[in-house]
Amino acid sequence: MKPEIAMDSRWWTLGGAEVLDVMSTVRSLVRKGQVVHIGTDAQKSSTRMEFVTVACVLNPGKGGRVFYTRRYDRKDVSLFQKLSTETWLSLDLAMKMHDAFALEPDDQQICVHVDANPDERFDSSDYVKQLAGMVAGSGFPVLVKPNAWCASHVADFAVKNKHFRARMRAA
Repeated sequence: MKPEIAMDSRWWTLGGAEVLDVMSTVRSLVRKGQVVHIGTDAQKSSTRMEFVTVACVLNPGKGGRVFYTRRYDRKDVSLFQKLSTETWLSLDLAMKMHDAFALEPDDQQICVHVDANPDERFDSSDYVKQLAGMVAGSGFPVLVKPNAWCASHVADFAVKNKHFRARMRAA
């Protein structure tokens, strides 16, 4: 069974505001020509694995907006299971957004980032082709490390709650 993001799941901004209808919010930004980058990262705690999926909507030259959701799973998963779950969660969101926004098949306004590194010094290199192929085969542009900034930086930032720690230091 493929993991998926329930569209009734809770979504937030990095500022801590809850987003009640993430699909409508992102749809309005995409209709203005902005591009959505989707990525997922995971972190293991003592009791479970936490997956954070982010949708980053860029407005070139003017910044962007970040929305994220959390999902939990059992903690004892292999590296391949973790990476494939991350990729499926990102791909699932990309497909739901593509369908909901009624984008043309050639309209590349959604890009999926995969948190795997093709550099053979890293264990994730064994799975890069398979994970990237899964995304590309579904019709979405795919980025892998070191270019997969949405998964390796933004989702990592959210899964480690760095945005909350930064606000606490600023207060």
